[in-house]
Amino acid sequence: MFHHPSEFVTFKACPHLPGVELYSARLVDHAFAPHAHDGYSLGAIEAGVERFRHRGSEHVAPAGTLVLLNPDELHTGQAEVDTGWTYQMLYIEPETLRKLAGSEAYFPDASVHNPQLAAAFRRTFHRMWNAPDDVAFVSGFTTLVDAIASRYGKNVRDVRTASESERRRMASMQRVLDCVEAHLDDNLSIEMLAAEAGLSVFHFVRSFSAAFHVTPHQYVQARRAARAKSLLAKRATPSEAAAAAGLTDQSHLNRWFKRAYGVTPAQYQQQIGTRPVPNRRG
Repeated sequence: MFHHPSEFVTFKACPHLPGVELYSARLVDHAFAPHAHDGYSLGAIEAGVERFRHRGSEHVAPAGTLVLLNPDELHTGQAEVDTGWTYQMLYIEPETLRKLAGSEAYFPDASVHNPQLAAAFRRTFHRMWNAPDDVAFVSGFTTLVDAIASRYGKNVRDVRTASESERRRMASMQRVLDCVEAHLDDNLSIEMLAAEAGLSVFHFVRSFSAAFHVTPHQYVQARRAARAKSLLAKRATPSEAAAAAGLTDQSHLNRWFKRAYGVTPAQYQQQIGTRPVPNRRG
């Protein structure tokens, strides 16, 4: 399909949130004919410069630009510079974005230069691409799309403030925390946690993040690392600690434990003197 050796296009269906598709591409020689998408197309230019035609106007989008297209809007796409352009996109069905935004959203500007938000888009997109579960994916998706829609979307109703009283809100969040502790070694889902709070998944992510200043996924992973640490201090093997903390395997535990505590589980046990003694058969 492509002539230049560095060109690629990769789509990824999202198993964690119906109505969302991920797309990553680098293009140099390829030019898109006028086309449209059924849903919203929200993305960020990572490198290079793209030129595209939209609503009769030419747009030049260098690195650090957000591309924000509404459903069914015809547009083209081609490289503006010899090195081409690299970018990532989220394709979102209208109903999914309506549920998140609380109303029909409309983006009047097809391109806006915002390097800070574009960089956040890229970081979050890559985490979403590799998200191990729906807690991780929906946490990142909600935070990212909220930031874009609240700043550049029109007709977006502010649904970030919970309507419950503070007492009821904190009580519902405590139920979520209790649920996390009770099911750390299970397959936690975003639907399960949102149901404990009595909220939609998007409203839940916002309310939880406002209450605890971390996303639900960040909280769950922190609690898993903490549980593993407690077990390692009691001479559990790393594989036993990983299983009891709901982490897929020992390498998964190694990654999260080092992020949380700066050492691997083996180094931690070596330092505090709780390395399990291997079984020896006489």
